[in-house]
Amino acid sequence: MSLEKNINRKINDFFKPSFFKIINFSDQHKNHYSGENKDTSHIKLIIVSEEFLNLSRIDRERKVHKVLEQEILDDIHSIRLKLHTEAEYSLIK
Repeated sequence: MSLEKNINRKINDFFKPSFFKIINFSDQHKNHYSGENKDTSHIKLIIVSEEFLNLSRIDRERKVHKVLEQEILDDIHSIRLKLHTEAEYSLIK
C-alpha cells in the first residue's frame, strides 16, 4: 500500500473527518532531502474532525503523531498539520 493511501486509511479510521486532505509538496524539496522516500517525504495534512473538540493544538498534534507514528519514523521527513473542529473550520473556509 502506498504511503499516501496508508495515511488516508489511518486518518479516516481514527478521526472520522468531515474533511481531509493530503498535500504533497515533496517535489519542492528534492534537491536537499536525501532520504529514501522522496515521493512523499514532505506533506501537509488538513483534518477537520470532532475528535479535536476541547483539545489544545498540542494535544491535537500529539494524537495525529501517535496515529502516524510509524510513517513519521520511517518515511515522512516533514509534516505540517492544520487541525480543526467543524465549527473552527466553518469560520475559516
